[in-house]
Amino acid sequence: MDKKTLIAFALIGFILILTQTKLYKSRVMPKKADQIEFVKTKKDSVKKNESIKNQPVTVVNTTQKVDEKVVAPIINQKEKEILSKIKGDKIEEKEIRISSDIFEAVLSNKGGGLLSWKLRKYADVDSQLVELIPRVKYGLPTIGFEIDGDSVFFNQQNYIQKTESFVSSNNVILDDKNKSFSIRYILEFRDGKKIEKDFTFYAHRYDLDLSVKLSGFENISTDKSYQLVWNASLLPTEMRIKDDLGYYKIYAYLGEDLQDFNVSEKEKTWKTEKVTGSVNWVAMRTKYFLSAISPLSEKGRSLSYRAIGFFYAPNQRFKHYEYTINMPLGNSRITQNQYKIYLGPLEYKQLKKLNLGLDKLIMRSGGYEKIFRPFSIIILISFKFIHKFIPNYGLVIILFSILIKLILYPLTHKSYISMKKMQLIQPKMTELKEKYKKDSQQLNKHMMGLYKDYGVNPMGGCLPMLLQMPLLIGLFIVFRSTIDLRGADFFWWITDLSKPDSIFTLPFTLPLYGQNVGVLPIVMGITMFLQQKSTMQDPRQKMMAYFMPFFFVFLFNSFPSGLNLYYTLFNVWTIIQQKMIKTEDMELKPVQKKPDKRKRGKR
Repeated sequence: MDKKTLIAFALIGFILILTQTKLYKSRVMPKKADQIEFVKTKKDSVKKNESIKNQPVTVVNTTQKVDEKVVAPIINQKEKEILSKIKGDKIEEKEIRISSDIFEAVLSNKGGGLLSWKLRKYADVDSQLVELIPRVKYGLPTIGFEIDGDSVFFNQQNYIQKTESFVSSNNVILDDKNKSFSIRYILEFRDGKKIEKDFTFYAHRYDLDLSVKLSGFENISTDKSYQLVWNASLLPTEMRIKDDLGYYKIYAYLGEDLQDFNVSEKEKTWKTEKVTGSVNWVAMRTKYFLSAISPLSEKGRSLSYRAIGFFYAPNQRFKHYEYTINMPLGNSRITQNQYKIYLGPLEYKQLKKLNLGLDKLIMRSGGYEKIFRPFSIIILISFKFIHKFIPNYGLVIILFSILIKLILYPLTHKSYISMKKMQLIQPKMTELKEKYKKDSQQLNKHMMGLYKDYGVNPMGGCLPMLLQMPLLIGLFIVFRSTIDLRGADFFWWITDLSKPDSIFTLPFTLPLYGQNVGVLPIVMGITMFLQQKSTMQDPRQKMMAYFMPFFFVFLFNSFPSGLNLYYTLFNVWTIIQQKMIKTEDMELKPVQKKPDKRKRGKR
């Protein structure tokens, strides 16, 4: 490595460290604003196309400034007329709780729907149960219509609540005896109109069924559709909020395309977007958790979403999303649609079983799914298969690293043999460089001849490594995103394989490194140094052997301990494999050329 290269690496390292400092962020990044109070305001809706089933997706973007003052909702005469016809003004607000071994749900007749959904097997960073419907004041999803350019929602009214006959209290427990439970919410109007929402819950499952039945609304909507609204934004659950922010988007499967909608966490204005196309499902996801709605009986005709980046979670700043599915409203008196709702972990087996395509959200790799996702899925399935026999995921990682090393052994063996041969012919290469240092053309010619004479492929060390890159990247994606490692302990100080291992916390923060001091990144750096040192061919590469392990210790310190454990073990097995190939036992002999049969025949 020459002087210019070393200076370049030093500058790169300096820039990476500088961008993490508080001084840089205070000077370059925008300052944090005070907490903003958010309110919904009525906005003009975009006219929708009547026949959109097979049309290409179209997008309309708008932005709306957030008003810091509370704006009273504007109700026009048409809305007053509709709302005045609702029956049951004296219906008492009531809640019902549904519990199973994996979730705790709360429903309310105000708005007629879900008020809370907690996951009993997963806790957030504050050791509270993960909540997938936080901070809502009325039941979801909401039903609404567009009338004369304004949206009318029926979310503040108390619905009539009807449950199955065996329910004698406001607490329902689902188990092997009571495997399902259904509840109906009804909103009646004096002119005969009716909104009905039927929910069905199942024991041991994160999905539920929703049936929406609308009677008498066939002529009320100006665009011949009704709106199904979900405005329960997800909250961060991980210690490193950046982990959640990196994944937190709205995803939609429109026609045959998977699209995502994102807003920067620095965005301080509301951003709205409308997409026209056949809506198969819409989902919000963070790193490990997902909420999704899929129309079953008939696909949605368009999707609108509303987002802002400047939203406050408990003690954290986080993005906020809302979305609306526009559903077709038939000409007959009754319109009825079936939906599947999923509220749970991003677990491959659970999502694959639903057969909706939600499993496409797992193992996404920044636009390179077609290349790396198949490797990630195969690795994940194999990983979970081993766990059936070995309950400790740390031991699974150890065994898995051995299996991967055995699978890659033929490729890596050829690579190391090629590198060893390159070391053996290094003196001859040095002689040629000295002899033809002023004639690059002759140098290249004699170099190629040297490679040919001794059967050395200069690319032999690189090609096998390139071939295994998809597998290594697939492994990286699995260890970074699989929920199975979340909360899984190994031994001693490694209590969660999805989080960085830490033995103590520094009283200050180091740029790129952080405050927590981990053991595995340091061990991994040592093994990486030993591995590079054993394969070093040129003394000028000495600085690289020192710099790269040091840099990776800083970089990997914030990575999950499961990932660091795997790479550390993989380095150890690599060092052992390299030691098995002894340079002194290899003889450097010219390759014997086969006689040319054609020339021998002519003689």
